[in-house]
Amino acid sequence: MASTESPDVPENIDPDGVVGRVAASAHETVDRAAQKAQESCDRLDQFCSDVADLPRDTIRTHPIASMVLALSVGYILGRLGGR
Repeated sequence: MASTESPDVPENIDPDGVVGRVAASAHETVDRAAQKAQESCDRLDQFCSDVADLPRDTIRTHPIASMVLALSVGYILGRLGGR
């Protein structure tokens, strides 16, 4: 075998042969898929962080309105559950 072997192809496969080319192509495809999956996970993580910050920011901005809303919802749920 020549020393020009691709690091993506196992040593016992000729990198210039059909199997070598297919193996290299499959490896590249898996790498691209893994990269896309990582990018999607990063976007989802950022979205979840933003969604979690929204109620926290609203409560800090409007603490009295948040308290009144929480007490009102608690009262209504208590009345509905008491029947």
